[in-house]
Amino acid sequence: MQRVESGVSAAAARLLIVDDEAAHMRALCDTLQREGYVTRGFTSGGEALEALREQSFDLLLTDLQMPEIDGITLLRACQEIDRDIACVLMTGHGTIASAVDALKAGALDYVLKPFKLSSILPVLARALATRALQRENIQLRESLAIYELSR
Repeated sequence: MQRVESGVSAAAARLLIVDDEAAHMRALCDTLQREGYVTRGFTSGGEALEALREQSFDLLLTDLQMPEIDGITLLRACQEIDRDIACVLMTGHGTIASAVDALKAGALDYVLKPFKLSSILPVLARALATRALQRENIQLRESLAIYELSR
């Protein structure tokens, strides 16, 4: 199992990248780091889950078809650990059925490999923005509940 860890600043979005193709995983980590993301990459879903138990991530970018744990199973396991994590699935073997399954499982997007950096960056930005809005919504609801109780 290979892992890659890189980063720029603590304020940058933290991405958990999982792809059983080590070269693709490393390339994604390196490229996205240059774009300002903090990345941690794994070729194994099991190792990625261990990392998520140890620290928080903003987004999971995972391959769909992997030998140990498939991407949808990994997505569900990650959401059990951190319900706020945004998830994007990528695959070289996309079907409408697998896209629907991914979205039903909670993925915010589904991208086909190979992809260009110019096509993945807006997907990641959109997923992170959606996550931020969901978190803000939760905070506002909690604030409203506290306000209602204090009246």
